[in-house]
Amino acid sequence: MKKISSILLVLTLTMALFAGCGKSDNVNSGVDAGTTDNGQTENTGGSEDVDSASEGEITITMMYSGTAAENDFETQVLPDLVKKEFPNINLEVTKLPDDQYYTALKTKLASGEAPDIILVQPKYAGANSVIGLAEAGYLEPISDLNVLDKIGEAGTDSFMYEGEVYGVPSGVTILGTYYNKDMFDEYGIEVPTNWNQFLAACETLKENGVQPIVMGDKDMYVMQFGLYQLAANIVYPQNPNFDDDLRTGSTKYTDKGTWDKVLDMYTTLYDNGYIDTNSIGLGAQQAIQKFVDGEAAMTFDGSFNAPALTAQGAVDFERGYFPLPGNTEGEQIYASMAVGAGPAITKDSQYIEECKQILEFWRDGESELWQAYVDSGKIIPTYGYGSDNTNPMFDRFIELYNEGNSYYWCNQGWPAGVEVEMETLLSEYIGGVGTTVEDMTNGMQRKFDELTDN
Repeated sequence: MKKISSILLVLTLTMALFAGCGKSDNVNSGVDAGTTDNGQTENTGGSEDVDSASEGEITITMMYSGTAAENDFETQVLPDLVKKEFPNINLEVTKLPDDQYYTALKTKLASGEAPDIILVQPKYAGANSVIGLAEAGYLEPISDLNVLDKIGEAGTDSFMYEGEVYGVPSGVTILGTYYNKDMFDEYGIEVPTNWNQFLAACETLKENGVQPIVMGDKDMYVMQFGLYQLAANIVYPQNPNFDDDLRTGSTKYTDKGTWDKVLDMYTTLYDNGYIDTNSIGLGAQQAIQKFVDGEAAMTFDGSFNAPALTAQGAVDFERGYFPLPGNTEGEQIYASMAVGAGPAITKDSQYIEECKQILEFWRDGESELWQAYVDSGKIIPTYGYGSDNTNPMFDRFIELYNEGNSYYWCNQGWPAGVEVEMETLLSEYIGGVGTTVEDMTNGMQRKFDELTDN
């Protein structure tokens, strides 16, 4: 896998995202989810409000990453429906495998031959990060798009640079805690809403001979699945700009009450046997199988793995999904939800207004194109057409996102490699090497400084 990045879900890019987390890329979310911060479904703009800005026939080019399939949405359905809505526009879409996409994009941008519309990742994630490309002057601001009102603050913030929005997020992907509802009912456990309740639930399960949590830490990227949920409740509520401030030196991973607290809380789960230290020899797929076979009550994982985690195992039981509550009693709980890669318009495009019309039409929640997007199965919509058919397991997360109570996956704001250092040092801790929490935060800061030349 390449790197962790639903509510709108594109599985191939999502798994590339976290797998890369296990290697050297940033989490990039190849997921698609239309979300709104107020739950409204009315059309606030789009193609029906604006006539095509150009009278003559034109060709607009678009380049995306991925592999085209039969009746592919981006390369076939999207161009056809754009042509139907805007008869004078021919949309030509090229889709390339991830590595080829990054190479081609770099070459085309440098030569001044970039497509009109390209795929960009949120914040600093990946080689096509929106902040990196906007800072270099390659992207056109699109803050005036009406559809941004539907997406929500968390989505637009992740595609913002110096006060302007430069991309339309393709959705969000959730990190949460899958649990065995039957076990919880058997031992009288309510879904925990704060950290102490969560620890108490783990202790009850352990006392009754049940393994509370199973994780496949042999594939180290899965460590992010729990850590980022805790960081969403510990680090970002006190400073939403923590990762941006790392680059100015005004924050550090070693700051007290930030990552030291996150890591201390997470390692407590190993110290108390709530996560078996033998997890270091267990792969991600093995951990999933143990959960579906009823051998553990919980596991930390993403919405992208919902099909595997809800599959039939050795025993039959009902599943649930809740945000890991790193908050203290009486404090707001936050979800860890990453907005995904989405389209942006290049600065040198001759057809900026027409490109904006396409983006409005695509994401308006009502158009034939939006409906085709939903029906493609790539997304789970959270506004407009199809939003009443989302997976009930995700309801609480969608509520938190729409209320503004969620934060992105941490390494979307980190240079690639910091998360690998974090995982390596945590793996040493789990293995009993003697690594401390202080060693981990110092190591993360050293790696950050090395990668950013601080």
